Amino acid sequence: MKKRLLIVILAPILLLVAVTAITIGVLRAANINDIPIVESIVGTSETARTFMEYFPLVRFPLQLVFVVIVFLLAWLVSRISYRLAGWLLRAARYDVEPAVGDDEIAPGVPESLAARRRVTVQQLVAGIISAGGFTVALILSAGQFFSLSNMAIVATVAANAFGFAARDYIGDLLNGISNIFENRFNVGDNVSIFRTGDKIEGVIERLTVRMLSIRTRGGELVNVPQGEVRILLNYSRGSYSGVDVICKVSATDLPRAMAELQDLAVEAPGRLPERIMILVEERLREAGISLVN
Repeated sequence: MKKRLLIVILAPILLLVAVTAITIGVLRAANINDIPIVESIVGTSETARTFMEYFPLVRFPLQLVFVVIVFLLAWLVSRISYRLAGWLLRAARYDVEPAVGDDEIAPGVPESLAARRRVTVQQLVAGIISAGGFTVALILSAGQFFSLSNMAIVATVAANAFGFAARDYIGDLLNGISNIFENRFNVGDNVSIFRTGDKIEGVIERLTVRMLSIRTRGGELVNVPQGEVRILLNYSRGSYSGVDVICKVSATDLPRAMAELQDLAVEAPGRLPERIMILVEERLREAGISLVN
């Protein structure tokens, strides 16, 4: 009961402080002198003049509150950025189903290319929304203590220095944008990436402008910078893809198992691709061949 009463008492005060902090923060970010506005509100009494003398001391904590509020809002936007991206794609009527005549999408393939492409684009838009939210929060926060015109000059110099120091990072971003819009791969694709003295093979779990997250067959999650994605094999594109089936049998049953599998190889093209492991196990059990764990 006491907690509820305390919340009821503090809620209007916190709301008033938040509204005042937002008002002061927006005026400071817009480089508008807030003192005449406050003077017109408090009046010209002796108490008002005393308040205006100490107003800079009151304004500074409100500016800090404004900084906390804008970064909190940016964090909330980043938390719901994926949903916002989905809403924007629906508002833009981004098609999930393949368009008629799209040769890249093979009919009957599970998890169509169009669906994976939508997930990829939605993740990309969500990343842009999150980055935009924190960028706006940073600009508004810096505007509380520095002039935006002076910040523009400093930002130009800093951008040149940053571009030289972070050329690898920027290169990853540019390559990521190119890879995504060229539609080389999407979330859910089975790919192999060739690097110097190394090869990474697995399924793409997450895709951002800068990074590619691949789950390998061993279960490891490998993050590959977009700038290193140069030679790539995509096993998920087109109508054909290799399937590896590992089935352990005893050495005495090996000749019979090979004969059964050779017969199954003739019948397999007429069966569903996703049932290949089930077909192998059923055929071996029907032949009386026990599987080894």
